[in-house]
Amino acid sequence: MKWSPSDCSPGDMVRVRIGSVYHYGIFVSDEEVIAFGMPPLPKYAGDPNRFIVCSTDADVFCAGQIIEVGIMDRKERKKRFPPEETVRRARARLGEDGYHLIRNNCEHFAYECVFGERRSLQEEAVFRMWDQRKVCNVYLMRSDSEYVSEYGSTANDTLPPERLDEVNACTDPELRRSRLADWELLRIASKHCFSIDPDSLQFKKDKNGAWTCDRFFFSFSHADGSVCVAVSNAQVGVDMETVTGIERRFDGSALQKLRKHAFSAEEQKHWPEGPEGFIICWTRKEAMFKCSGKKTFRPEKYDSLTMQGVTCEIKEENRPVLSVCGQNAASPHIYLTDGKQFRQAEWCDPGKVC
Repeated sequence: MKWSPSDCSPGDMVRVRIGSVYHYGIFVSDEEVIAFGMPPLPKYAGDPNRFIVCSTDADVFCAGQIIEVGIMDRKERKKRFPPEETVRRARARLGEDGYHLIRNNCEHFAYECVFGERRSLQEEAVFRMWDQRKVCNVYLMRSDSEYVSEYGSTANDTLPPERLDEVNACTDPELRRSRLADWELLRIASKHCFSIDPDSLQFKKDKNGAWTCDRFFFSFSHADGSVCVAVSNAQVGVDMETVTGIERRFDGSALQKLRKHAFSAEEQKHWPEGPEGFIICWTRKEAMFKCSGKKTFRPEKYDSLTMQGVTCEIKEENRPVLSVCGQNAASPHIYLTDGKQFRQAEWCDPGKVC
């Protein structure tokens, strides 16, 4: 539909621009324009008709602006109600309330009267902007929390069968708890970040064996009794390690050999020696790998110095270091949760006094 200043006829959809928004209505005559609410102006703040379907004359409706008429294309003309039916439908709704700025506004009303369907291009534009915003949240939770223990008793009902098989195949109790915890944390994150009912999500494995979701991107990691999940509306990867975890798995010589094999000369020069420097570089490489969606992790192939994202040390008991990578990961929101309550994590650049 195109819009143009023009002579109005009964049953026309009309609009006027007031500030940054349009006010829509159905033209009947110069003495009768039916709209959902009064024009969005301060002087009508106390008007009883402000948020109900009401009839005004054209001068009140236009609020001193130029009235534009909706010029329909051939397909729209075939789809619309006859003008007299449009007028009848508009008059039948006089006095109706339930106005909502986004979900039930004057544009929805006008489209329903003309086409019999609720639509608002302004609403669609808002949701396009919302969908295109950069979203990247990271959530951390203890895998031995009471909430995870409670979730374990209902996991059979919420986990995809293949994921349940993976969990039940774990002979290491800690790994089993972590796999239960990360999945429940993902459910928590979907609701907190995207307001999505976790039971509505559909999961499957991609060709490389990684779990994917139909509504957003996510990535798991766990270390020393904690799990984390990153969720985003773009591809994302997260990895988490602790100094104590690295020291438990590698002695000094093994760590030095791994560093020499996996790190480039530039990386060895840039990141300090010892467990602290190692986990900074390693988590960045792991996060880049997970973000890439590739099947095999070859750390020497990922340049930690070019990661698109952030690395941070969380100010918690075991001070985990995590790296999150992705096109929307420049300023992630990081939360600590027990499954019920959330708080923003305090963090700093790893390796610095904080």
